[in-house]
Amino acid sequence: MRKLTFLSALLLSSASLFGQAGDRKGHNMKDVIPKDKIPAAPVLSPTEAINATTLQKGFSLEVVASEPQVINPVTMVFDGNGRMWVCEMTSYMPNIDGKNEEVAEGNISVLEDTDGDGKVDKKTVFLDDVILPRSIALVKGGILYADHKSLYFAEVLPGLKAGTRELVDKDYAKAGTLEHKPNTMLYGLDGWYYNAKSKRRYKSIPLNHEAPLGSKEIYKNKYFKMVSSGSELRGQWGLSMDDYGRLYHNSNSSPAVGEYLRPNSLMRNPGFYARRGSSARIGGTQVYPVRMNPGVNRAYNRGILKDIDKPNSKSYGHLKNFTAASGNTVYRGTNFPKEFYGSSWTPEPGGNLISVRKITEREGKLGGVSLYKEAEVLASTDERFRPVNLYTAPDGSLYIVDLYHGILQHRVFVSSYLRRQIVSRKLDKKNNTFGRIYRLRHAAGKLTAAPKMEGLSAAELVPCLAHDNGFWRDTARRLIVEANDLSVIPAIEKLLSSKNHLVVVNALWTLRGLNKVSLNAVKLALQNDHVKAKVSAIAVSEGLIPDDHVAMTAILSELADNSNYEIVLQVALSAGTMSTPQALLVLKKIVTSKNISKRYIREAIVSGLNGREKEFEALIADTNDKNLIKLLQSVGKKKTIATNFNKLSKSDQALFQKGKKSYFMVCFGCHGPDAQGIPNLAPPLVKSEWVNGDKTRLLSVMLRGLSGPITVNGKHYKLPAMMPGLATNPMFKDEDLAAIATYIRNHFGNKSGAVKASEVAKVRKATEGSAGFTEKDFK
Repeated sequence: MRKLTFLSALLLSSASLFGQAGDRKGHNMKDVIPKDKIPAAPVLSPTEAINATTLQKGFSLEVVASEPQVINPVTMVFDGNGRMWVCEMTSYMPNIDGKNEEVAEGNISVLEDTDGDGKVDKKTVFLDDVILPRSIALVKGGILYADHKSLYFAEVLPGLKAGTRELVDKDYAKAGTLEHKPNTMLYGLDGWYYNAKSKRRYKSIPLNHEAPLGSKEIYKNKYFKMVSSGSELRGQWGLSMDDYGRLYHNSNSSPAVGEYLRPNSLMRNPGFYARRGSSARIGGTQVYPVRMNPGVNRAYNRGILKDIDKPNSKSYGHLKNFTAASGNTVYRGTNFPKEFYGSSWTPEPGGNLISVRKITEREGKLGGVSLYKEAEVLASTDERFRPVNLYTAPDGSLYIVDLYHGILQHRVFVSSYLRRQIVSRKLDKKNNTFGRIYRLRHAAGKLTAAPKMEGLSAAELVPCLAHDNGFWRDTARRLIVEANDLSVIPAIEKLLSSKNHLVVVNALWTLRGLNKVSLNAVKLALQNDHVKAKVSAIAVSEGLIPDDHVAMTAILSELADNSNYEIVLQVALSAGTMSTPQALLVLKKIVTSKNISKRYIREAIVSGLNGREKEFEALIADTNDKNLIKLLQSVGKKKTIATNFNKLSKSDQALFQKGKKSYFMVCFGCHGPDAQGIPNLAPPLVKSEWVNGDKTRLLSVMLRGLSGPITVNGKHYKLPAMMPGLATNPMFKDEDLAAIATYIRNHFGNKSGAVKASEVAKVRKATEGSAGFTEKDFK
């Protein structure tokens, strides 16, 4: 019941997180759909592919670029002139065994529409020697890009020529398999670059600026210096942002996961570890393809395909739930009807479709509902249609990056069942020579002419901060901050009088990016009627000079009494950064109000204090808020990961070290680098009875897989899909599995002893033929 998922390097196959169970002699892997009932999957021309697509009323699909203009595109970014900088993973799965994949043949290409007809007519290959490129971002003087291991800077010279190329972070994509490596480099509202499948963020700052608190310099060139800091671990493949800087990603079978708080909101106190995250799923997981989908790795398992016992059903053999959630986006364009603005869009390359959900928001939590009942906004009968990333375009439409590749699953995890499916429809043929980028547009709106922002002065860019299209605002903000021209401050401050809260939000964060937030600017923004403008004003007040802290503290004191939860939450986050004794009284006011027990309030207070915890603890002693005091006392006491390594024998220590490497290759993607688990994905391994209990149970699960729900340490977890086993993964023999088991049973605070290869072999034989377990099987 585990599924395919497009992930880090390229295609996240959720089924591939740990390998798959059942691909052994004796395992029943029969086809659930007769071969003669499955439609063929020939290579279609771009025109034929569009004709094979079903669209909701009002929408139309147009080819922007296709082979040979683009080959195996996986991610891209628009520059200030609307040109597309595209990562072409040209060597991905060239054959069913993935041989000769890691070769330096991947491209970073620039695609242009020079005559404005909506179609690419010029391609410039900027780099042609990148191994499996997965990330790209624009930065002053050039681009940042990542291969399968590291992050680099490449200087852009006139004529789109590559100049200096330098290493920025050698460990950017060090951990994980091809499907579980960091990717994206999304430029956030706060000026940081964020990544999926990563706990790091990056920021380029002027050469004469100091590194922001909590970050360190990792690279410098003649244009800027790069700093890095920690961030929340999020997502698998692709990342997007709403108008307020909140991030959206996918998690295995979840089409979109949205964060209620802006990134790092609860990570500003280096001594504080907030266990509560702010992520929540945006809507359900159901999908509605227009063709049958037997070509997913575990389609023979019950629950993956619909109506497999009803050959006459319209949904016979159709995928039931998301299994390959890819690079989702929040649509912030101008072409679609108003009801689509701010909606969440997610491609499903395993089901050959794109799904859309309205984002809902209530106190402390995001959610979502499908905009179409039991239908998708776009679905194709072309099995090779593999949408893997979506983008709000400069013209206001939505651009679709289509890998157009027969094989979706990576080589290590292709089961015998899937191999038969691939070969039977020749999906392993004619790959790595195709790729498409489409434009989805709506008849209700007009398209905007291409921008011409590159080369403009900061003053000329300021009006773009008020553009209706989110792409224009984001790009203008980045270019103004990179220019670091402080003469434009008055012009930006004038935008704060706008009644449009989005203009105010962008002006505020542009000022914050320039490190020129004034008290008058904050006061002006607070006059806007929209709560989001007020929240941003409070947030950027953290950039005020100390001389303004007394006055700002007085403002925060008044806002602490506000009836709006969002405003009080931001006061809780920001007040502690004000260097005045009165700031702590503001926080005490919140402690003694009814808001103190609401979601994130206590964590927000502690996150903002950063060094003033003892003083504040004494101040609130009379409130008897035991939960808050406990959080305050936890600051600086985060325990190091306890290990039982030294108590193992030398031979078992060698096994432990081997298991450590394997853990970070196949397990950390779901359970996290600290084994604390990842929300909406997998439970913790720390102090887990599944790890520290009976070896036979642990090894059975590792070999054959486990379906939820399960209970760990008294807490119930509803797994989004089956955790597959490693029994058939050719990379992992008995000793390899024993090594992983030894590592997780003797690290992360666990101390339950080693596991021998002979024990794995015994369980392997005893569970022969099993397609996976549930919790009930062990009771």
